[in-house]
Amino acid sequence: MKDKKLIVLYLIMIVVGLALLFTKSDPQPVQPPPERIVEEEPKKEEPKTEIINVAVAKHDINKKTILTKDDYYFKSIEVAINKERPKFITETTGIDSYVVKNHIAKDTVIEESHIASPNSEDYILLALKEGNYMFPFNIDPIDSYLIRNLKSGDLIDLYVFYGDETEKGANIREDKLVSPSHDFVKNRLKPIIVGKKVLYFDFGEDELDKNYNKNKAAQVQLELSNREIKLLRTLMTNSTIIMYPSTFKKNVEDGLRLLSDKEKNWPLSEKDIFSGTRINLLKGN
Repeated sequence: MKDKKLIVLYLIMIVVGLALLFTKSDPQPVQPPPERIVEEEPKKEEPKTEIINVAVAKHDINKKTILTKDDYYFKSIEVAINKERPKFITETTGIDSYVVKNHIAKDTVIEESHIASPNSEDYILLALKEGNYMFPFNIDPIDSYLIRNLKSGDLIDLYVFYGDETEKGANIREDKLVSPSHDFVKNRLKPIIVGKKVLYFDFGEDELDKNYNKNKAAQVQLELSNREIKLLRTLMTNSTIIMYPSTFKKNVEDGLRLLSDKEKNWPLSEKDIFSGTRINLLKGN
């Protein structure tokens, strides 16, 4: 009897198992989790750089100083390419004789805005000392060597070229100072204004007139005081004035002082250069 019950139980289990086997639905496929897309940050381009040479103040430079090679040196610095930057002085030559607009501290990189070039309006205003004036001095072709050898800020000396001559007439014998003398042996040079600064050279115009002459002569602009200009203009009315590079190393405030030590060997005279109004500054030889 027990055996029959067991057989019946087994049959029921087999039927139930088969029923479950045919009725069981297929399992749903497992969806993989969505892939996480990681956006890469754009790479920051490192700014491209270059090495340039720039002018640097060698020491404190005061306003109105005319630059020389003793005032600056060049050093290399790294700067970004294609990026707005100050206009540095990168040429190893070219800023000599420029004037300083404002005080520049030692070791400061010099920029174009710090200085003014010769012939510019800023230069003229800054280079002139208070109470002084610009005075144009025409340069003869024979004196063109001055333009080639001098530059703005250099010093010059002015001389009068003269001689002592005797004029004879009816019962008259008169000794005169003329400029220049007709007798080469009697010609002398007398310094009248010394150690004066060249502001700049004006090279004139290349255009020619109908006679094939230049319309404008080359000039040198000098810095002179009112007193110096009066003397020079008076002399230029009927005398020959010659300009030479200066024997002085520094600008002479009073360029009218005479170089007595250099005149000791010259013949002395109490005569005036001109008759009429006396010009006492020219007495002495």
